[in-house]
Amino acid sequence: MDNFRLFIAIVLIAFINSCTTYYYVVTDVDNDLNVERRIYASSDDASQVSFPVEAGSSWKVSSLDVPFVVDFYDMSDEMTHMAECRGLDMDAVSLGLNGGDDPVLSPDESVDRRFRWFYTYYDYRAVFSSLRDRLPLPFDGYLTDKQQALFFVGDDPPEGWNGIEMYYLLDDICQNFARWHSDATYDVMCEIFIPFCTDEQAAVLETVKERFMEGLEREALFAMQPDEFDDRMAMIVPDVGFGKIYDRNPEAVDKAYESETEIIGCFENTFLFAMNMPGKYIKGNAQELIDGNPSWKVDAFRLLYGDMVLEATSRTVNLWAFILTFAVIALLLQLFAKGLF
Repeated sequence: MDNFRLFIAIVLIAFINSCTTYYYVVTDVDNDLNVERRIYASSDDASQVSFPVEAGSSWKVSSLDVPFVVDFYDMSDEMTHMAECRGLDMDAVSLGLNGGDDPVLSPDESVDRRFRWFYTYYDYRAVFSSLRDRLPLPFDGYLTDKQQALFFVGDDPPEGWNGIEMYYLLDDICQNFARWHSDATYDVMCEIFIPFCTDEQAAVLETVKERFMEGLEREALFAMQPDEFDDRMAMIVPDVGFGKIYDRNPEAVDKAYESETEIIGCFENTFLFAMNMPGKYIKGNAQELIDGNPSWKVDAFRLLYGDMVLEATSRTVNLWAFILTFAVIALLLQLFAKGLF
């Protein structure tokens, strides 16, 4: 078993997570669908704390008198600051970045109310768009659909398996993920350089992937910059002009690199959403309940599998409807007893 590949997959995920900012988002919805949203974040310096909202918007930022710790599953973080906003609907308290390129920051959210005689139902729904179409290389041939569901979303884990068996299952998946990442990184670099290559150089790029990977530390690969890629190609194939491509086109290559790797920015933010809705939570797809209210963790890894949809329904009792119904029934019984009905 290739433990080195497993190590690289873990290093890759840890590297991405180390660059991540964690936010705890609490949303209160009242009976009239008015919304209050609080976004909590951690920072040792009040001047450095940032929130995923538009500057100059109606959000108010403050420091917490009593910080608290939130469990984000992969780590715990102490929340020290808060951004708060109130509005008449979900649009008024959106993250302020709707329409942006990062689906983690631009969900399509809504809260609706359905009246029934004895109960009123409140429905929350949020859709975070998938990142699959933006991947440089599909997972086909590396991970099956079932493996992707388990690895990225945690769906359908095998029943009755112990920790050792789960370890070996995830070991195989991690190895395949590391192999996918290596190939995707190489393909992205080729896409960046081909417009600046001669026909001979472009043909070489199509044939030397295995030689390029030989002896290369995989952790160096996922952090590789365009100039380093060009230098390594010159070392592998010294006679066709590699090693000079980047020096001749640094700004254009850097711009292409920024465009091709834009998806990496989607991993910079992780959210734990909690919804406090009127009445009692009765159904939905919440990952867990916090004080009886639904919550979900949202990050870019989950969006690698597909759209992530958050759904929750709560219910309040219409006491007046029960009282009125019983009063009408009592009146009808009295009229029936007196022979008037």
